[in-house]
Amino acid sequence: MKKNIILIVMLLFTALPVFAQTETSPKLIGMSGGAGLPFEVYDLEAMGINLHLGFDYAHPVKNNFALGFYLNLGGGVMGALHPYSEYDRYYYPFRFSAGLLAEIGDLQERPFILGIAPCTGMGFVDMDLFIPLEIRFGRFITDNWYIVAELTYGISLAHETAYLEPSIRVGYNFGRKSKKQSEAK
Repeated sequence: MKKNIILIVMLLFTALPVFAQTETSPKLIGMSGGAGLPFEVYDLEAMGINLHLGFDYAHPVKNNFALGFYLNLGGGVMGALHPYSEYDRYYYPFRFSAGLLAEIGDLQERPFILGIAPCTGMGFVDMDLFIPLEIRFGRFITDNWYIVAELTYGISLAHETAYLEPSIRVGYNFGRKSKKQSEAK
């Protein structure tokens, strides 16, 4: 029930900006990819690498604020530091998450990007289900390219794991016009 309420609130917050669109502010419609370094310190004592793909969307509410959502899918491999046996040495984490995304600052220039996934998603590490709590910070580095740092904490439903993953991702915004295109109009 709580997840349904969170999803409804997320949909409302992403639908409301459609009615308040400003003509001069660009949208964020981007694809991002990156890598993370997951580690588990409670049960498995393992480290590894994950690859991520994501979709980012933010719609302008004002000329200095845009609100939207993001979707993230990732997976990789982890190796145990102190394996129980030679057959139980590698683990394959998987994670899907969805969160709120905001652009803050002058949307015509290089705004900051802030995102949070308040336990909206799921992941597995060694068949242990966890719910990801994510926070993202980033910024546009050119008109269309942006970079985002992300920190994920996996809340284990069985209380068997402590999953952490810092990651970095690079994205490209397909919804933003370059300054040359904007000045031509």
